Amino acid sequence: MLQALRNWGDTLLGRGSAAITVPVMDGSLKPNRVLDEATVVATHSGLDDLAGNGGILFASAGPLLLRLAGQELIEVRRFDADISALALSPNGRLAVALDGRRVLVMGSVDGAEVARLESPASQPLVAANALAFDGEDQLLLTDGSAQHGPAQWCHDLMALGRSGRVLRWHVASGRVDVIAADLQFAFGVLPVPGGALFSESWRHRVMLANAPSGTRGLLAELPGYPSRMAAASGGGFWLSCFVCRTQLVEFVLREPAYRTRMVAEIDPRYWIAPALSSGNSFLEPLQGAGVKQMGVLKPWAPPRSYGLVLKVAADGRIVESMHSQVDGKHHGITAIAEHDGALVATSKGSGRLLRVELGARA
Repeated sequence: MLQALRNWGDTLLGRGSAAITVPVMDGSLKPNRVLDEATVVATHSGLDDLAGNGGILFASAGPLLLRLAGQELIEVRRFDADISALALSPNGRLAVALDGRRVLVMGSVDGAEVARLESPASQPLVAANALAFDGEDQLLLTDGSAQHGPAQWCHDLMALGRSGRVLRWHVASGRVDVIAADLQFAFGVLPVPGGALFSESWRHRVMLANAPSGTRGLLAELPGYPSRMAAASGGGFWLSCFVCRTQLVEFVLREPAYRTRMVAEIDPRYWIAPALSSGNSFLEPLQGAGVKQMGVLKPWAPPRSYGLVLKVAADGRIVESMHSQVDGKHHGITAIAEHDGALVATSKGSGRLLRVELGARA
């Protein structure tokens, strides 16, 4: 009863869960051109996830497993469905999620399947979108939604989905532990001493799950929707935000009648919703500040798509950010990894593999 009254008051006054404000990008989040000025290592349609173990780096693009070799991506293996997540163990075991519905573990990159996961905890996988080895025998994974597959992430956002979960799979025994459930789109997981970090995209936060003390928030009220993570040398981690928030989208999410009609009647490409890339059609929705003036789109216009990578300290402080602003092209950053002294990122919106030298920025 008390919660119902609180929710009613928030709706009446436009505060709390009913607020449509978006955090300002300032301080360590101040916009820059780092991602737009990054070296383009390779171009490949459908680039999505990354996986490496220090000596080698793999990328996924549709059903293809690709290996980075110098300045090009070489096809290593082709699967029978699109790869929705990748992971590589320290000793070279490969884990792949296919179409979000099954996870395979192989003894090596070109080896045979040694284990398979399709229906953990009596609930089928639907949107397995991030994997991470914790040692050689345990695999952490996020299943973003129980209703929408990986490619339908925007449908889950518009449906206010809250059916995601984080799992720990003991590969040898087959046991699966549910770390967290009923999440608003789980997308990204990273092992840490004593537990795991995971992203909850639609609540704009990163959580820490620690077995003795339960789950607590580490990073909250982000200006974007967080996704996959990667360990950072020297401590902390890198976090990709695959799209950014706007007040207009926040408003639509709080208007059920309008949102229901929009989803039912409008082509998804033209919803008032975030996207991995934009500026490709005059039919795309615009806010006033997003209208071009004298043929120029202002970099501070409300972002329908955006590129954002954060470096986060172990205590949850954002210490650095890398941007591709509204007028840039390297949007939709869905994965990051440190490799050979640089940060490598996939821009799914542009189909480009980017490299940012870390030593030069120290």
